[in-house]
Amino acid sequence: MIRALIHDGRVEVQEPIPASWEGQTVHIVPLTPDDPLPDLEQRLTALHRMGPAEFEPEEREQMRAYLEELDRVSAAAMAAIEGGRR
Repeated sequence: MIRALIHDGRVEVQEPIPASWEGQTVHIVPLTPDDPLPDLEQRLTALHRMGPAEFEPEEREQMRAYLEELDRVSAAAMAAIEGGRR
C-alpha cells in the first residue's frame, strides 16, 4: 500500500512507488476512520509488547532542546502568518 493525497483532482504520491507496479492499473480508495489500516491493531500490540522507551540522560536533553526549537520556529511561523493577515 502506498499513501497519496488527492489535490486539485490529481494524485500526489507520498512515498516511492515499487518498480514492480510499473504499468499496472491501481485502485485508489480513501482511508477514513471507518477503514483503519488493516494491520493497525497488530502494530499497536507489537509496540506495547516492546514496553516503555528508555532514554539516556543526554538523549532526554537533546529531545528537550529539539522541542524548544520546534516551539520557537512554530511561534515565529504563526506570528508571520498572523502579521500577513492584518
